[in-house]
Amino acid sequence: MTGANLACATGRRYPADAVEVRPLAGGQPLLIRPLAARDRDLLQDFVRRLSPTARYQRFQNGIRELAPAVLAQLMDIDYRASMAFVAVVSEHGQRRIIGEARYASALDGPGAAEFALAVADAWQGRGIGRLLFGRLLGYAQRAGVARMQGDVLHGNRAMLGLARRFGFAARLHPDGAWLTRVERTLGALPLAA
Repeated sequence: MTGANLACATGRRYPADAVEVRPLAGGQPLLIRPLAARDRDLLQDFVRRLSPTARYQRFQNGIRELAPAVLAQLMDIDYRASMAFVAVVSEHGQRRIIGEARYASALDGPGAAEFALAVADAWQGRGIGRLLFGRLLGYAQRAGVARMQGDVLHGNRAMLGLARRFGFAARLHPDGAWLTRVERTLGALPLAA
């Protein structure tokens, strides 16, 4: 199946021009591409393989896997107001998602989006989160997103540090001290980190 023939769950046109292959240290290819409808099982497997800590940091609750309604919601992207990039490798002859970054329209204003990011535990510390986050922010800016925000658990130092590297400002979250809201205006600062 070619990139032009792929679509998300709702049949929207797949942005094949956003697909990229990058070599990891050691030469293993890393495929970074938009999420596609065929990724439903891969996404569920990715969430199941995350450690309890990583799942809690990503979803801010103790899930073990995605409920069918949540999985359907995460697969429903339109590649403009909502977007998801996945990092995919081949392990033992099988494709696996090892990272995911996404945004969706935020509820608190037009032109605002909220992001989420997770990288499989065994792949953390290799720059995959940085690659995914940079790709996501650049795409959002080109799609007309004016402001990006995220709610990060206060103890998630890695995500708070990554957000700072990309020019996000941190502030107290209105819902509680266990969360930090990070946000920035897109286009105001360079996206490269």
